[in-house]
Amino acid sequence: MVPPPFNRRFEKYNEGNNPGVAVMAIRNGEVLFKGGFGLANLQTGEKVSTATNFDVASVSKQFTAMAIAILAERGELSVDTGIHRFFPDLPDYMKEISVHHLIHHLSGLPDYEDDFESTNTDKDLISNTDIYNFYKHGSKLEFQPGKRFEYSNGGYILLAMIIELVSGLSYHQFMHENLFKPANMPGTAVYKHQGVIENRAISYSRWPFFENNDFNTCNALTGDGRIYTSIDDAVGWIDSLENNRLVNAATTKMIFSAATDNNGDSVDYGYGWEITDFYKHKLIVHSGGWQGFNSIIANFPKHNLWLVSYANCQSVSAGHAFEEMARHYLKIRELAFFQFLVPIHKPALLRIPQDTRSFTDHM
Repeated sequence: MVPPPFNRRFEKYNEGNNPGVAVMAIRNGEVLFKGGFGLANLQTGEKVSTATNFDVASVSKQFTAMAIAILAERGELSVDTGIHRFFPDLPDYMKEISVHHLIHHLSGLPDYEDDFESTNTDKDLISNTDIYNFYKHGSKLEFQPGKRFEYSNGGYILLAMIIELVSGLSYHQFMHENLFKPANMPGTAVYKHQGVIENRAISYSRWPFFENNDFNTCNALTGDGRIYTSIDDAVGWIDSLENNRLVNAATTKMIFSAATDNNGDSVDYGYGWEITDFYKHKLIVHSGGWQGFNSIIANFPKHNLWLVSYANCQSVSAGHAFEEMARHYLKIRELAFFQFLVPIHKPALLRIPQDTRSFTDHM
């Protein structure tokens, strides 16, 4: 099979001691292209492969939302339930917030990242309980729940806590037993401080410094990020979504459908998926960025095309990789304008353009 033309650009990451990227394209269930380029660990020289596990940051939200959908389909919770049922000591002015609001970023909860200082250290780690206490003790709502969309990582941390309360399992255990294992994602895991994740990529800062960027005080938080997964495991994830292996067809349709605000206007966001378009092609997608890691998983439903890209450096753009693959497989000839990369954890949405120049632009 002749490699697609974008393969030549990706191979630049193999030149020298550079971080890298893993990419994949699937159409109609068939893998069209899959590969790893550059290094997963600059110190050891370990190469990026399709089995390399990356922190996919806010792409993790689709897994958390799927866990909620699984519990709802089993009848163990209703997404219309107010979160006071799970957190009775939250302030009264949060009583209107439902699980549905948390999933779709309609809650009005401020984002914890605006109030918690994030530093590159693994000391004094912030926990999910710390975020909960932040909301419990005086955090004000930005707007009435349901009024509008505003991205909130904290809402997904509360969802992780709800998963634990309803299931009686830790978030890590529930995700492994009810999602990763049945979806045939054997290498995927929720990060645990001082735990071991096999085939793990290291995160690096921008070119040309490539400093180890792996540690952060927020690394112990779960629900909104901190899931490590690989391109190989994305095959199982996509297959599970396409063939309703985790939930039924009606629930899958709901997961990929945009919610509406109180006025009935679409917020273009489903269960951890943004619903948008790319050069007039409908696109269901989420991107993520944390420390040097950046990632994107995308579905063009009318073309039965999935594109996945994970990178381990702020100057290696998963967004660029996605765009190059999309333009090739969709035969897009217009000048590029949809370049993006979310270099920080907030907000991981494509509607926010970012500088995507990678260090390969300097080669």
